[in-house]
Amino acid sequence: MKYVFATMLLPIGTLLSGCGGGGDGGTVAADTQAPTLSGVTASAPTGGQVTLTASASDNTQVTGYCFKASSATPAVTDACFQADATKPVTLAVPNLGYFVWAKDAAGNLSTPLSVRGPCSTAGYAASDLSTRPTVCLATSLGQFVIALESAKAPVTTANFLKYTADGFYTGTVFHRVISSFMVQAGGFISYPDTPKPPTYPAITLETTAVTGLSNTKGTVAMARTNVLNSATSQFFINVVDNTFLDTSSGGYAAFGQVIFGLDTTIEAIRAVPVAPNSGGEVSQPVTLPVIAWAYQLK
Repeated sequence: MKYVFATMLLPIGTLLSGCGGGGDGGTVAADTQAPTLSGVTASAPTGGQVTLTASASDNTQVTGYCFKASSATPAVTDACFQADATKPVTLAVPNLGYFVWAKDAAGNLSTPLSVRGPCSTAGYAASDLSTRPTVCLATSLGQFVIALESAKAPVTTANFLKYTADGFYTGTVFHRVISSFMVQAGGFISYPDTPKPPTYPAITLETTAVTGLSNTKGTVAMARTNVLNSATSQFFINVVDNTFLDTSSGGYAAFGQVIFGLDTTIEAIRAVPVAPNSGGEVSQPVTLPVIAWAYQLK
């Protein structure tokens, strides 16, 4: 017996569904969901730069990140976009912040996030309220911000900013702590075994009589030897009023003020256990507070 198979001809444009029903013809909906940036961080500064790292997610895939110093929204074709979620940037002075966007293959653009650097939000806020140059320092016991008296103590301020810009203070320690007096840093990697030699000549002493700046609580001043014009990199922070230093042995140059971290970080440094140093002074921290980094905010 022969079987004859008839061919059913369908009108042009008629589709068959595997489920026996109609269907949408396999049309794929357009992707309109933008990526979501969940965070952006800044690394510790090194050589005047920080590395920004963005974190983002998308319903399909994040295909690019744009890092800019401007808040102007980029086009998805902008040359700022890169596949890598990290980018080294130079720390500008003043540092007004960096903005980050993420995009996906469909050209959807995220809402931006911003970051100003590794200094804390509170540190930046204190800096913003000051009209003076500011420096943020991070230690093993927290951060603090100094406002510098560039108009009243220009020589001392310029010297401190040079050491800061060079990254000199990174890894140095608070080697001398006297809770009823001051905390001193900027001259040793470890104490007393590893001094860090200064890299610039000693500066001229700017006394209180010249600047009008007194060694009151929270002020920053330069340490020196018995020679008047011998200050280089070492500095100290007065943790009580030490106005006698304005004239004692020729005077000690106050040149700034702690405007953030005095009651937290500096108090924590002030409270570290100490032991006698090689000269018998009870001022050597049992565990040395370390300066991780320092950089100028403005």
